[in-house]
Amino acid sequence: MMDGTINRQGSSYRQGLVLGLTMAEIMLLLIFCLLIAMATFLKFEQNKLEDAKKELEQQQVQNRQNQAIVDALRQSPALFERISSAAGGDASEIDEFWRDLVASKAAMAELKKEGTSLKELREKAAGMIILQANGIDLEKALRDAELAAAVKRAMPPSAKSTPAPQEVADLIAKGTSPDTGSSGHQWPPIITLSEAGGFYFKTGSAELSPAFRTALLTTTPEDIYKYIQKYDVEVIEVVGHTDEQAFGVRPMMPMAPVADASSAPPLLPAYRQSNLDRWLPIILRDGGDISRLTPVDNAGLGLARAVSVVSVLRQSPKLANFKMIPLSGAQLVNTDETLALGKTPGGDVAERRRIEIRLRKSVPHESVASIVQQTMPAAPVPHPVRPKQGPIRIAPPARQLPSAPAGH
Repeated sequence: MMDGTINRQGSSYRQGLVLGLTMAEIMLLLIFCLLIAMATFLKFEQNKLEDAKKELEQQQVQNRQNQAIVDALRQSPALFERISSAAGGDASEIDEFWRDLVASKAAMAELKKEGTSLKELREKAAGMIILQANGIDLEKALRDAELAAAVKRAMPPSAKSTPAPQEVADLIAKGTSPDTGSSGHQWPPIITLSEAGGFYFKTGSAELSPAFRTALLTTTPEDIYKYIQKYDVEVIEVVGHTDEQAFGVRPMMPMAPVADASSAPPLLPAYRQSNLDRWLPIILRDGGDISRLTPVDNAGLGLARAVSVVSVLRQSPKLANFKMIPLSGAQLVNTDETLALGKTPGGDVAERRRIEIRLRKSVPHESVASIVQQTMPAAPVPHPVRPKQGPIRIAPPARQLPSAPAGH
C-alpha cells in the first residue's frame, strides 16, 4: 500500500517537472521573439532618424542658400526694393519672383550660347509683333521667304540683284532671262555626231567604235563645255536617232551543212526579246558592258545608243556636275528637224544614224511657278518660237574606221 502511494507521488513529481520545463521553454521562446521584434523596431526607428537627419541637413543647406540670397539683397538695397515692389512684399511671392529671375537667366545663357543676343531677340520679337498687327501670318511669311530664296537661286550668276515678283513674272512670260534684254533667245547649237561624220556604232548595236569612244573622251566634252559656258546652261540631252530600215524579227543564222538535207530542221525566225527595262538603269548607274543591251526596235536602239554615249560622257571631269538625259528619236526625225512621215521608207541613210547633243537650262522649280501664278497677267502670252537652225557638225575622229555595212 505504501509502495503504491510512493509510486503515484513520483509520477506526479515527474509530470510537474516536465510541465515546468515546458513552460520555461515557452517563456524563453516568447522572450526571443520579443527581442527580435524590438530589434526590428529599433532598426526602423534608426532609419527614420537618419532620414530625418538628411532632410534636416538639406533644409539647412537651403536655409544657408536663402540666407546668402538675403545677405546679397541686403547689400543691394535697390535690387531688394525692386523685388519687394514687384512681389508686393509677400515672402512667398518674393521667392517665386526670384525663381523666375533664375530661370530667365538660364534661358538667356542658352540663347547666348546659340549666338543670339538680347538685342537681336528684342528686334525679332518687335518684328513679329508688327507682322501680327498687320494681319500677316508668320508661316506664310516664312513660305514667301523660301520662294524668294528659290527665285534667287534660279537667277543666273550675272544678275546683280533679285528682281521684283512682277519682273520675274514678265520675264518668264516672255521666255527670256533677265540678262538677255530685248535681243530675244540665244539658243545653244545642236551638236551632231553621225555615221556620215565618222562616228560609228556596230550594226544593230549600241557598242561604240574605238575612234567614236576616243572622241567622246577627248574633243566632244571640250566642245560641249564651251557651249555650256557660253550659253549658261546645265542640262545635256543626248538623243539617239536611226534611219528607217525595219528593225525587229530577223532570221536565224544558217546552220552548218549536213549530209542529209532532208533531215535538217527548217529555218525559223528568231524573236529577240528586249532587255532594256532591266539593264538601262544598271548601266547608267554602275556602268558595264553596253553590248549586253538588246533592243528590238528603232526606238529602243536609239535609246540604247544615247545611253552608251551618256555613259562615256559622264566620265569627263568637266561634265560630271551637269545633268545628262538620254533620249530616243527613233526613226521619226529627219536631219532638218522635220518628222519622217513619208509613205516610202528612206532606207539606208548614214546621216540619219546619228547622235544629237542638245543643251538647255533646267526646268524652273515649282516654287518659282507659284510666284508666277500670283503675278501672271490674265491674257496668255505666246511662247517664243525657237529659230530654226542647222546642226553643228563636229569634225570626225582622227582615225576613221572603214564604212560599216548598211544597217542601223
